[in-house]
Amino acid sequence: MKRMIAVAGLLVVSAASAQELKFGDVNFFLKEHQQNLTLDIFQTYYKSENKANQTTETRGNLFSATYAYAFSNSINAFLGLDYIINNQTEDRTNTDASLNQNSFYSNGLANPAVGLNYRLLNQNSSRYNVDFGFIAKINVQDAEKGSLGPGPKNGNYANGRNSYELNARTGRKWNEANEWQLAAGFIYNQEGDYKQRSAGGDTTIDEDSSQDIYLRATYQYRPVNEFMTLISAQATRVGEIDKDIQADDHVDLDFRFIAKYLITESFIAKFHYGMSRNSDYDTLDGAGEEVKRRENFFGLGADFLF
Repeated sequence: MKRMIAVAGLLVVSAASAQELKFGDVNFFLKEHQQNLTLDIFQTYYKSENKANQTTETRGNLFSATYAYAFSNSINAFLGLDYIINNQTEDRTNTDASLNQNSFYSNGLANPAVGLNYRLLNQNSSRYNVDFGFIAKINVQDAEKGSLGPGPKNGNYANGRNSYELNARTGRKWNEANEWQLAAGFIYNQEGDYKQRSAGGDTTIDEDSSQDIYLRATYQYRPVNEFMTLISAQATRVGEIDKDIQADDHVDLDFRFIAKYLITESFIAKFHYGMSRNSDYDTLDGAGEEVKRRENFFGLGADFLF
């Protein structure tokens, strides 16, 4: 009987060990004093159309860096910076040939992100991992939007509104190969403004506050310790904006694929591909246009664990 109890105990320990979260897992959480540096580079593409038979395309190269530090096994903080270059916007189909020759750039730093994550439950002691997070994206420079047309003007990549996000995540790695996570978040976009640049002079545009919510599902397959593939789908309800610039609420759908390879125990190389299929919405800025938007990106990245 004692031998049977001992064997059962060993099986339980082995099962728990088989499901131990590792670096590269979706639900991996930094342990006390661990540090993580993530570096990514993306080539981005965005396309929109309107009722005036105009198609606008934007292409750019985005550099992203995130540093995270674990104060304890259940609390970590992070800082994220995005910087874009060669972010060129062109009017591709306007019937006026002179406008087709114009373009502008929106290079520069996005609003830096600071955040905190708290692990409430861990699958080692509970059935699921449960995390809560807070993210603030703070405007550190005046936001400027460029313009097409005669005498095009360049803008920048800053957002005139600060945003504050609360999110919750739950997930589980149920064996060595399979893992899932569900996430939900609420984002409050604070009232702000930006400078609309034009050949005839710059104008300050006020933007009202708005609220966004999202749901995301993620699945990762890790057939061997060194190789992982991840797919995720996210639906975001973008809230209505009602002030100098008005836009109806709408739903954006984002899909992402990531392939990851564990080169060493503390270094992961990644390939990213993502696309968005976003709903049409009406803008009430005088044109009353329905905008059709498509977006995709691909890129390479690396994760370092210290």
